[in-house]
Amino acid sequence: MIDETLYTTRLTAKFNNRKTWTPPDSRKILAFLPGTVVEILVEKGAEVKKGQTLIKFEAMKMINTVQSHTAGTVKDVCVRLGDKFPKGFLLVEFE
Repeated sequence: MIDETLYTTRLTAKFNNRKTWTPPDSRKILAFLPGTVVEILVEKGAEVKKGQTLIKFEAMKMINTVQSHTAGTVKDVCVRLGDKFPKGFLLVEFE
């Protein structure tokens, strides 16, 4: 109801089939852009500090960095040097 007028709502199939929002997992670092790995600065089992650079990658002819958003121990590095990855790909996982 808007301004005393009753409206019917039609939900589309796209709306009904949408992916529901889930809060991000703080133990996983996902790619914010598609790119190619240029340099890996951490390895499995490494202790990292908040803000430390973990991976450098090339995207759109620029070198971008992936930094740790929290301090912790690296559980797994999911990419290798030269790997190409899409947006949203798991790059690094913390314990």
